[in-house]
Amino acid sequence: MKNTKMDFRFPIGIFRNFTITGVTALALIAGISTEVKAAKIEFDADTYAFSNPNTCTPQLPDTGGKCFIEDGFNVEAFSAQEIGSPTAFYSEGAHFHSRNSYEAQHFSEVDRLLGIYLTLPNGGTFSLQSLDYQLRDNTRAISGYSTDDTKILISTTFDPNQPVLGQFMEYSLGNDLPAMFQTLNLSEFEDITQVYIASSGDVNFDNITTNSIPESSTVVGLLTLGIIGLLSQIKGKSKINN
Repeated sequence: MKNTKMDFRFPIGIFRNFTITGVTALALIAGISTEVKAAKIEFDADTYAFSNPNTCTPQLPDTGGKCFIEDGFNVEAFSAQEIGSPTAFYSEGAHFHSRNSYEAQHFSEVDRLLGIYLTLPNGGTFSLQSLDYQLRDNTRAISGYSTDDTKILISTTFDPNQPVLGQFMEYSLGNDLPAMFQTLNLSEFEDITQVYIASSGDVNFDNITTNSIPESSTVVGLLTLGIIGLLSQIKGKSKINN
């Protein structure tokens, strides 16, 4: 019987000519973390021109509110009226209040909540890291809150039919009127897909800082391409050796 000599060139050839898709697959399988992208919503004057930009599609239902895209994020204004009642609704007149490249957040009635709604256009995941704030007025407060201690209100969910109190994480500002913006660092909002940022009184917001990662479908797509590339290499080498 004729001896059969094994050919060890096949695996060597594969790894010598390994494609970028194959490398991508192995990197993902090995659990190498995907790149985190930092973003900052600065209410840039060019993007935010003339107070009411409308350069994206509003995400909240039936609002027709104003929104814009900055640093990869949908930034949408919302105005919930008659909050805490069965007749609560999002107003179509939701808009921003441009003041020298920051958002001059305010409200006009005790049963009305104005705020900012952040999402990624691709539906991806992000983390809210910090924001700058400035208490502008301490003479008004929405229902359930006091002018003695204005609150920044942040939540990943919001039901206008329910009272605001109890739905948001609260961050106390007191009632002093500082001359400068201050920074609120956050650690409670990791791996989220949306966030509502509002206040119980009149507060200025700026420099909303986030970190985002590629959405899961993107990662799965890269992995799929990597596997396809690897299998193509193997198939091609098998034909040559046969």
